[in-house]
Amino acid sequence: MSISGKIIRISEKVSKDLALRDIADALFDDIESLTESAVVIDFSEVTSIARSFAHQYSLRKKSSKKKISEINMPTNIRKMFDIVENKYEKTKLIEIGSVKPIVV
Repeated sequence: MSISGKIIRISEKVSKDLALRDIADALFDDIESLTESAVVIDFSEVTSIARSFAHQYSLRKKSSKKKISEINMPTNIRKMFDIVENKYEKTKLIEIGSVKPIVV
């Protein structure tokens, strides 16, 4: 796989712990100001992500005119993106009512 475009290492540009919508917005404001039409976000060394960051990142990526791709995304980070993008298998989530109370 060849990587073309500006590479942004998010752990250095933002943080290893991605938490707030405002941070995702600031990241995308910076991305939109770049002259390159393609941007690669490198998730190396990112250790955690909040649902709010992942959701805002996904929204901004969808509305961006730039071609944005990701590399080196840890499994736990990918799962959070899958959750906010409704790609996570529903069978892996506990449905309300499927857990029976323990009677003592």
